[in-house]
Amino acid sequence: MPELRLTGLRIQAGPRTLVDGVGLVLGRGELVGLVGESGSGKTMTARACLGLVEARPGIVAGDLVVDTGEERVVALRSGVASAEAFGAVRGRFVGWLPQQARESMDPLRTLGRQLRDVARLPGAASGSPEEWLARAGLPSPATFVGRYPHELSGGQAQRATVALALARGSRFLLADEPTTGLDPTVQVGVLDRLRELADEGHGVLLISHDLRQVQRVADRILVMHGGRLVEELRPGELLAARSPAARALVDATPGMGARP
Repeated sequence: MPELRLTGLRIQAGPRTLVDGVGLVLGRGELVGLVGESGSGKTMTARACLGLVEARPGIVAGDLVVDTGEERVVALRSGVASAEAFGAVRGRFVGWLPQQARESMDPLRTLGRQLRDVARLPGAASGSPEEWLARAGLPSPATFVGRYPHELSGGQAQRATVALALARGSRFLLADEPTTGLDPTVQVGVLDRLRELADEGHGVLLISHDLRQVQRVADRILVMHGGRLVEELRPGELLAARSPAARALVDATPGMGARP
């Protein structure tokens, strides 16, 4: 089964441990929600899967294996990262959908040019800019090919980053709070498209603080607290959460209802 498998991740900043013993499996065809309060280590864990941890000393333990079913890459073994392996994994196998989507793109190049440049990279998927923008859920994609990032709304920019990841050939998508600052209806559209991509065979890790959104689209929900994974739940099990951190998230989410 194609999967991204992370085990025993520990990240330190000086003497402080930011992430401790975290492991997760993301299979193709599923959407996994990663939730927790601010500072719990969600984004740091996801960035570690791309070799983008900026803390020092950074990753000191853990293993990361990305298996597409055609290729298997060990990017991290016993806390030792391989720059060459992460270079192969980043983008080609694992795509990053940042919270600030517009700022993550080149402001001096149109979407069409950025997508065409991505298509020239080794391992990129075949297709036209219009095709990738359509797959990302942008209506009338031909009208966006000539636009620059600053000409996009927040929701359009988020979908554009999805198009870039798909064009690059990413099998796994790590989405960091992709609905931040978007109107409610736009949020629903972005999350529904991520759900559809999972149904089409991608693996999607959705980082969010909104349990209502996550439980609507996720297959599994992982709860982080204090740099650790404290509970794994199915969407229908949230009201029966056992860990104090998960219960606190449920209680702090309007409309979640009373626990039994």
